[in-house]
Amino acid sequence: MAKESYEELLLQLGDLARERLGSKPNPPATMEEVFAAEDTLLAVREEKEALEQEMNDEDAAYQDFLEAQSAERTEQEEIVKKWRKAVEGVEGRSRELRKTLSSQKAALRYEKTSIKRAEAQHKEFELKFAHQPDKVRLSAENLKRARIKVMRKDRDLEEMDRELDLILTPKPGQPGAQGILAHKRLLEMEDEGEVRKAEHEERMQSLDEAIAAHEEEEKDAEAVLDDAVAALGEEVYSLRLPDPALAAFYPRLDKAK
Repeated sequence: MAKESYEELLLQLGDLARERLGSKPNPPATMEEVFAAEDTLLAVREEKEALEQEMNDEDAAYQDFLEAQSAERTEQEEIVKKWRKAVEGVEGRSRELRKTLSSQKAALRYEKTSIKRAEAQHKEFELKFAHQPDKVRLSAENLKRARIKVMRKDRDLEEMDRELDLILTPKPGQPGAQGILAHKRLLEMEDEGEVRKAEHEERMQSLDEAIAAHEEEEKDAEAVLDDAVAALGEEVYSLRLPDPALAAFYPRLDKAK
């Protein structure tokens, strides 16, 4: 028979001591460390579970959004089909503007994401180089220039949006207005879909990274709890507390030393 591991026996003894002595008055001194480690591990697990639930909720909300869009798209496409001739007229005038808007909006979403990263990096930079105000000031100026650039692009796109809206808004009494409005709504839905997809992917990535970080914290907390339980086992063994269930471990530990 293989020799029992001293460390494993201490863990088993500590677990049993936690179960038998945890609620009794005047427990071993190291019991408090076990309680504290348990609380920390429980808090990390609860936070991780909350993040996992948030991820599930976000995914469900996105699927609901896609289903709602699909249903509305079918309705709008039927209207466009009915008034195809009227829609073809505005499509020809808006196609190139729409293509330009779409590509520039995608680029702007990327730049806004980059700004968020730059803001986080600047905060770290401020802490790291607090003793070098010139460097911090230069970083702040670069961030400011990037923000202004994004703001200008935002204004340019707003102007292009207004121009497109004029093309896609039928005049009072215009034949086929229903089809034109349905076509306009389909284009809006396309924009909404792109924005929602980008938000969804960003949120899911953020939650995935947070969950991964909590998994590492959980491993660390489990290791701390194991150390605390082993320390409790060692204290109980050194004191040889007269509990029958605990006492059964003492001769096994004597042999394992």
